[in-house]
Amino acid sequence: MKAIIILIMSFAFCLAKSQSLVGTWQITKQINCLEREVSDSLNVDEGIMKEFSSKSTRSPKVMRFNSDNSGEESIKTLDKKKASSVKKFHYKRDGDNIYILDKKSHLITNSLVIETLTSDSLVYFTAGRECEKTFFIRTK
Repeated sequence: MKAIIILIMSFAFCLAKSQSLVGTWQITKQINCLEREVSDSLNVDEGIMKEFSSKSTRSPKVMRFNSDNSGEESIKTLDKKKASSVKKFHYKRDGDNIYILDKKSHLITNSLVIETLTSDSLVYFTAGRECEKTFFIRTK
C-alpha cells in the first residue's frame, strides 16, 4: 500500500514540475539591465525608480504558444478587435530553454531561458542577459 501511495505522489510531483507552455500569455512586467544597474549601484528612492520605469513604453503584448510548436507575438491597440502587429514564429522547448526558430529555415534566432513556469505565470530572460526579465500571466 505504501508503495502505491509513493508511486502516485511521485507521478503527481513529476506532472506538477512539467507545466505546459502552450497557451496565451500577456506581458505584465519587463525589467531591463539599465533599471537593475541603476537601482543596485545607487541608493535611489522608490519614487525616482517608478518614474524611470514609467518612461519606458508598455504595450499590451501577447504571446501565444501553440501545441504544434508554432506561435505568435501580437500587440493590441485600443478600439480594435485585431492586433496591430503580429509576428509569427516557430519554437522548440528543451527543458528550461525556449528556442525561437526562423519560420523558413528553422534556424535558431533567439534563445530564452525559463526562470519560472507555473500554471498561471511565466518568467523568462534572453540567454546571456539575465538582467532583462519578462513576466507573463496566462490569459487562456
